[in-house]
Amino acid sequence: MEPTSVNNIVQLMANFINYLNVSLYEGTFTYNHEQARARLNEIYDSVSKTPSSPPSLEDSIDFYHNVNYLTNVTYTDDPDYYTYKRNLKNYINMLKKN
Repeated sequence: MEPTSVNNIVQLMANFINYLNVSLYEGTFTYNHEQARARLNEIYDSVSKTPSSPPSLEDSIDFYHNVNYLTNVTYTDDPDYYTYKRNLKNYINMLKKN
């Protein structure tokens, strides 16, 4: 079976999910944080079904907003995390211009 190519933004979302899986302090979650994390998982589960296709503008914006909502419980000085956020924001801005 030939490997499937993965769209850059789908890979970026996977990086977020992987990062959140290992970095969150679950004890600091509130109900709203749990809902934001659940929504991130829903979006990723949906877009990862067709990994070679880019996610929609709406999914990308929703994913970004939920990542931002979790900022206060993702204590990190890891520069990759902020690079992921910047790359996703740049992708959203590019889609909005088109």
